[in-house]
Amino acid sequence: MARPASVANAMIGRVTVLLFLNVFNICGNSFTLITIRMTPRLWTKTNYILASMLLSNVISAVLMIWYTSFLLVVYVFSNPCHNNVLITALTPLMKITAYVSIFHLILISVERYIAIVYPLHYETKFINRTLKWTISIAWVAGILIGMTYPLWLVNADLRMCTLIPVHYQLVDVFVIYMPVCIVMFICYGKILVIWWHQRRRVEPTNPAPGTSLQTTSFASGHPAKRTSKALSSDNATDQKNTSLTEPAMTSDVASAADEHREMKSRRRQFKAVYLTAAIVGTFVVAWIPHMLGRILGSAGVNPVIVNYIGVFGGAVGASNFAFSWAIYAAVSKSYRRAYRQTLIRIGCCCCKNITLQAADHSLIA
Repeated sequence: MARPASVANAMIGRVTVLLFLNVFNICGNSFTLITIRMTPRLWTKTNYILASMLLSNVISAVLMIWYTSFLLVVYVFSNPCHNNVLITALTPLMKITAYVSIFHLILISVERYIAIVYPLHYETKFINRTLKWTISIAWVAGILIGMTYPLWLVNADLRMCTLIPVHYQLVDVFVIYMPVCIVMFICYGKILVIWWHQRRRVEPTNPAPGTSLQTTSFASGHPAKRTSKALSSDNATDQKNTSLTEPAMTSDVASAADEHREMKSRRRQFKAVYLTAAIVGTFVVAWIPHMLGRILGSAGVNPVIVNYIGVFGGAVGASNFAFSWAIYAAVSKSYRRAYRQTLIRIGCCCCKNITLQAADHSLIA
């Protein structure tokens, strides 16, 4: 009798933590979606991908609230082995949208890679049609992979308590987690190299010692008297020299201005990388315990240890979905300003003095 009671208590604690995280997920990610919708300067391609990812997080939280309630009833008031078919059929509820959200991290990494490595061709390589197709592919891939779990109901031995084999749980590791990590490491490794070269280019350089302005002096030490004819000839010569040097000076100024604009655009791009790198870095760290539990479970390690690791890893992984929106406020000044403006507009619906900034197609500042 002690073992079922301990299992029930563990499940109650797990469900309580997951319910809290999912409620926080819904509130925070929904507020961020409203902020993006109400702030025109955040209407960029990067933020469209982020908005799609946040939408999948909200849907995942809604489904998980229902699914955790179902698990609570099954594990506390019933026997899970008697509901093995129902558990297997409902497993995609917590898999599909989670996979969709994770696949969006690949899109973010690739989009940032194109923006940094090919800044002059970004608008032609990553057009609006490409954006829509990539987001659609992320949703379709997540749905298809998640729907493979109910396929174990085909010709299944219903006498078994768990219809999904333990080794099949490695799908999360080798089909979801590892490809995302590999893509992120490749893209952000290249971005880091470019950032290093960019930093060395923009470092201020001191003038060489001993340099000074050139001055003209006369051999006799006294200015010579100039006739009007000599002055007129000098003026003609100066005008001729000026006309010859003006095109060269104009081209130099234009090239310097273009280089300044390119450097400024690069800085904005790298500011956007700080945010996305924080998002993907949090993902890599948060899901390590869960993936470790999957690997140990398939290797036949003590089920009690695997269960504890799985419970802890699942809670940490769910916190990644719940707190991803808080990373924006912690890293991006643009998001912090937008959050404040949204709170003011929600709290003061009758105020008409609050005007949002015009749409800015530069990336997150």
